[in-house]
Amino acid sequence: MARGVSTVLDVSLCLLLVGVAVTTLFVGVPVEDEEPAVRADSTARTVATATATVPSGLGHATHDTLAGHLGAAAVLDSSIDGDWMTDSKYPGSVREAVASSTSRRVFVTARWEPYPGAPLSGGVSVGDRPPRDASVAVTRLTTDSGVRQPTDATTFEDLSRELASAYVSWLFPPERTRALLVDARTAPAVSTRYRRAGDGLAVDVRPAVTDARVRRGNNVLTEALAARLRRDLRERYDSPAAARGNVTTGSVDITVRRWEP
Repeated sequence: MARGVSTVLDVSLCLLLVGVAVTTLFVGVPVEDEEPAVRADSTARTVATATATVPSGLGHATHDTLAGHLGAAAVLDSSIDGDWMTDSKYPGSVREAVASSTSRRVFVTARWEPYPGAPLSGGVSVGDRPPRDASVAVTRLTTDSGVRQPTDATTFEDLSRELASAYVSWLFPPERTRALLVDARTAPAVSTRYRRAGDGLAVDVRPAVTDARVRRGNNVLTEALAARLRRDLRERYDSPAAARGNVTTGSVDITVRRWEP
């Protein structure tokens, strides 16, 4: 079931497509028939370079490339162990913007996770999946997530905290979030989203939200998320160095599938 989730901040939605790495694969396409591949590449270029203005979900709009919007929506559409972190109309608006710029036989997916198999992950998809008997051309893009990479972590504790802090700060940048919380026009929606994140992590951020103490609220969310990630990292990796080598916090993988009947 499609589900949209969001952040509270326009600044979190304004991602820049710093670079696009492209890989094209061909599934069930004869070598002499390059038409599906050409069309897939053309669609991928549209996703990477075409721009759109999309409502942020807080009465504002953000302008970015389609890839930038997909990257933001993938991070926003995140859950941890099946518990959704936030919700908004923004990812749905992104789907509409991408769908209106691509053809009917196109399936686009965007996927974000701080490291492979992490309990925290998010993603969005646009269009219908290709039929099983179709000839499919696949083009893969990588775009910046806007979530900072860990820098100094040498232990599982430090790494989990850096990952958690980067994600929480992306959702709720302190200064901007406080401004929204003290504004009567945006406070109700922001408060609801803040509490939703707390519910997803089974912690109470209501006192901090009520008093617009964003840093305190972020600390509560960060510690709870770090504890969840720390347990998983220790089970998944032999060492902090191995775990850090697999971190993918800073990127979103976008896949464009174009098929012929």
